[in-house]
Amino acid sequence: MSAEHVGRREVVVTAGVVMVAAACTNSQRTAAPTTGVTSTGGSSTTSAAPTTTSESPPPTTEAPPPEAGPAPINGTVLGQASAIPVGSGAILGDTVVTQPSAGTYLAFSSVCTHQGCAVNSLSGGTINCPCHGSRFALDGSVVSGPATRSLVAREVSVQDGQLVAGPPPAVPVAPASEEPQAEAPAPQITEQGAPENALARTSDVPVGSGLIVGNTVVTQPNSGNFVGLSVVCTHLGCAVNDISGGTINCPCHGSKFNLDGSVAAGPATRSLDSREVTVQGDWVVSGAGSPDEPIPAPKPWWCEIVPAGCFGC
Repeated sequence: MSAEHVGRREVVVTAGVVMVAAACTNSQRTAAPTTGVTSTGGSSTTSAAPTTTSESPPPTTEAPPPEAGPAPINGTVLGQASAIPVGSGAILGDTVVTQPSAGTYLAFSSVCTHQGCAVNSLSGGTINCPCHGSRFALDGSVVSGPATRSLVAREVSVQDGQLVAGPPPAVPVAPASEEPQAEAPAPQITEQGAPENALARTSDVPVGSGLIVGNTVVTQPNSGNFVGLSVVCTHLGCAVNDISGGTINCPCHGSKFNLDGSVAAGPATRSLDSREVTVQGDWVVSGAGSPDEPIPAPKPWWCEIVPAGCFGC
């Protein structure tokens, strides 16, 4: 490769690096207005771009937008849902898929929980192991031993008529900047004798669950143990809005958190931030910060793919 070619490649690479650095800079610069430049011989003169008048607009060359295709499959395709009989099932690779009732599909590992043999048939409404005779119901529970534990459950969903290993695809949501951010209502505790910073009565926070008060999640993982957490999801900053099934749930992208704030299911990878709460008599009170402060707006969707510090992330 000639020295001239090497020099050109270095210029192109350097230009690319400069463009990325400029995109991520913290300061914003306003581009100066451009004017037309005319070169004559060895000198150049600057003049305003001339205004031209056209009798008819030029024909458009823009291609029509592509038609939306089918939604992509989310997970590994196991087979056609129509191949699973109602009241029975099929073994697809290392996965057993059953349909106990019309439209209800369950999936399990094919490994027998007795001594690790692979189940190899479904008949008479049971899943059968050939090694020692263990039989399992269509919901994976033990019908007859020597196995004593149910088959290990697996996630399965139906997408475009196909059985797919894994959860169903997330429901598309508008970019975070367009999502209306519900304002957290301020705590409405007006009972006489309630502390000024009361969040809730201790009796109103269920053991093994919790409630959301303003910008604070209050949980009681076990009796007498009260935990305070921020409502702001650590994925892209949406506000969690539901506590059910033993988890704190985010409506935007499906993240779930345990009652102590740790991550139960992604895409979030970091626990909810803690908020200080204490018990005063019959009340759970806020120990730091006001529970009626506004919840910050969520980050835009592109923060999932660009580095922190770039483009407002």
